Amino acid sequence: MAFAPAVWLAAQAEICEDDDEVEADTCTEPQRKFLNHYDDDALFERFHLTRPCIAFITDCVRHRLKDTRDQVNGPSVDEMVITALDFYANGILSSELVHLVQIDQMEIHEVINKVSKVLSGMVKEFITFPANGEERANVAHEIKKICGIPTAVGLVGCMHLKVKPPQHDKEAFRNTMDNHTVMTQVISDCEGNFMSVENCCVGSTPEQTIWDSSEIAQQLKRGVHGTNWIIAGKGYTLSRHLLTAILPVKDKADQRFNAAHNMIYTVLQKTIFSVKTRFKCLANLGHVQQNSLDKKAEVIKACCVLHNIAKKFSVPALNDTMVEPMHPASNYQLPVVEWSLSKVHLVQSDQDSSGRLKLLPSLATAHLFPPVYSHPLVI
Repeated sequence: MAFAPAVWLAAQAEICEDDDEVEADTCTEPQRKFLNHYDDDALFERFHLTRPCIAFITDCVRHRLKDTRDQVNGPSVDEMVITALDFYANGILSSELVHLVQIDQMEIHEVINKVSKVLSGMVKEFITFPANGEERANVAHEIKKICGIPTAVGLVGCMHLKVKPPQHDKEAFRNTMDNHTVMTQVISDCEGNFMSVENCCVGSTPEQTIWDSSEIAQQLKRGVHGTNWIIAGKGYTLSRHLLTAILPVKDKADQRFNAAHNMIYTVLQKTIFSVKTRFKCLANLGHVQQNSLDKKAEVIKACCVLHNIAKKFSVPALNDTMVEPMHPASNYQLPVVEWSLSKVHLVQSDQDSSGRLKLLPSLATAHLFPPVYSHPLVI
C-alpha cells in the first residue's frame, strides 16, 4: 500500500533497461566474492536482508549514480552498497569487509554518506501516501478489519533515535524519557509499510509541533487526501484529521474505543521497533549538532526506504513481537474541548467471531466530521 505494484514494476523496468554506461554483469567481482562467501542464512544474519533484496538495492543505487560517478580508481558502486548495508545492519563495519573492498578508513564515512544520500533521495519513490480514493479506501478497509475504527488511513508517531549531543546543547536533545535523541515523524499502514517520513529534529520537539509543520498535515488541511483520520499517539491532539485515544475515560464505550485504538496503534510501535532491530546503526547515531541534522536525516530515511524494500521482498523481520515504548505527552497541549454531543457506541459484544474489536455507529450519524472536532465515537 505504501508503494503501488505498478510503480514497482516500472521502477524495476527502468533499472533493468539496457544502458551502455551500466555493466552487463550487475555484480562486481569483490561484491560477488564477498556475498558468495555466505550461504543465504549467513547472508541474512550479516545484512538482515536477502540476496535478491540486496541485488535490487544495488541496482537502484547504481542506476542513480551512473551519471554522477567521478571516480576511476575508487570503490565501485557495488562495493559502496555492501559497505553501507553492512554499516546499517550492524552499526560497525566488519574487518573482513573493509579488507575485501580495500576502502581507506578516511573514505568509509564518505562512502556511507554518499549511499545514504542516494537512498534517502528515493523516499518519494518507495515511501508514498495513498494517492487516490481507491488506495485510501483499501488502507482504511484493512485498518477497520483489525480494530473496527472506520475511515482511518494511517498511523502516525515519532521514532526517537539516540545521539551524543554537544555539551552546551544537551537539553534541546532531551526527550520525554530523559534520553538524548533526534526524532522523525513517520506514518505507516496496518501492514507496517512506511507511507510518510519527515525530516528529523531535536528530541525535545513536541510531536504536535512536528505534525503541524509536516507536509502531510498541510496536504490533509487542503483536502488532498480526503476527509480521513490518521490514528495518533499520546503526544498529539485530537483534531479534524488526528484521532487520539479518549482521555479522560468516562464509560465503557470509551474503554472499548481505547482498546481498539491501542490494538491498531501497536502496529506502528512494532514497526518502529522492527526497523531499529534490523538496522542497528539506528541504536546510536553518534555525535550531532542541532544546526546540522541533514546527515542523520539521510541515514534515517535510507533505513526507512530499505525497510519498505525489504517488506516488498518479504524479508523476515528480526523481531515483530516487541513494541516501541510510547513517549509520554509533552506539556504542549491545545485547549480541551468539552464534548456535548451524543456518542457512537461500540457493539455490546467487544469482539466479533474473529476476535477483533467492533464499532457500531449510531443511526443518527450523518458523517464523522462535525464542525467541532470530535471522535468517531462522538457525533
